[in-house]
Amino acid sequence: MKKGIIFASVIAFSFAANVYADNMQYCAGIQSDAKRLQCYDNLAEKQKAAQDALLTNAIASEFIGPPARKRNWYQRRIAAEKKGSENPWVIIPHLRNYILPVTYSHRPNEGKWLEMFSESAMDSYEAKFQLSLKALVWNDVLNSSSDLWVAYTQESWWQVYNSDESAPFRETNYQPELILSHDTDYNFLGVNLSQVALSLNHQSNGRSEPLSRSWNRVIGSVVFEYDNVALALRAWYRIPEHNDDNPEINYYMGYGDLTGIWRNNGHQVTVNLRNNLRSDNVGAVQVDWTFPISNRFKGYIQYFNGYGESLLDYDVLSQRIGIGIALTDVL
Repeated sequence: MKKGIIFASVIAFSFAANVYADNMQYCAGIQSDAKRLQCYDNLAEKQKAAQDALLTNAIASEFIGPPARKRNWYQRRIAAEKKGSENPWVIIPHLRNYILPVTYSHRPNEGKWLEMFSESAMDSYEAKFQLSLKALVWNDVLNSSSDLWVAYTQESWWQVYNSDESAPFRETNYQPELILSHDTDYNFLGVNLSQVALSLNHQSNGRSEPLSRSWNRVIGSVVFEYDNVALALRAWYRIPEHNDDNPEINYYMGYGDLTGIWRNNGHQVTVNLRNNLRSDNVGAVQVDWTFPISNRFKGYIQYFNGYGESLLDYDVLSQRIGIGIALTDVL
């Protein structure tokens, strides 16, 4: 290291000396004694400042090393979450928080609706919204650079335009979870492994039989990033239950999902894919597009096609499109 500093110092002083010699010739050509003396004084001050700056930069480069690699978007979110978790007045967003005042379903689940409201038809238009929050419970668990979070997500489908039944909530899914996450910075050929996580997840619709739907899962996930693209892969194991009110949910919901996110100039496009990995290819696709409309909020368009948009509809093929506002985004 000392040799490096000495070499850098020699380069710095040699460069400064060459510049100094050129300027000395300029000062020597000045006819006025007073102006020539002032030129020499100014030159001496500039030379000292230049040498000090070059030497400082050389030492800093030797001890500190090259500048750190630029963080990707998900890594920036992780850093912001850690900082925000120290503020007792802040609750951290978990999944996307949004309000879709208008959604349209091409294939509404009329069967389940008639079990609840036998004398009226289900409206194809309804509102949908999601609230998703989390809090840091334990930072650097056992000095392992892992963090323990508790999270809660609530997603609701609201028949707000159905005046015949006084605008009831058709379905609400509740999802508390405990998440152990480990932030990483492994990079290979520009692809960054940003996070690995393991979570204990419960999801239910809070209803009694015959409309009760719930399941418990252990979910493992990894997040990769490359430039403005992030890829999240999840795999889950359903914890067996003695009294199972939806025994075929794995057949329709699969055993994991894949989410791709692309961000550019404030726009985000997210594609989520699920498949049961069987010959009949039962699954779902959801496409989300958020775009800037103000400094605080984003416009939001959501499209879903497949099985399992909600727990009540886990075994029903549905198609829905909605438009609204995203209060918080993924990246």
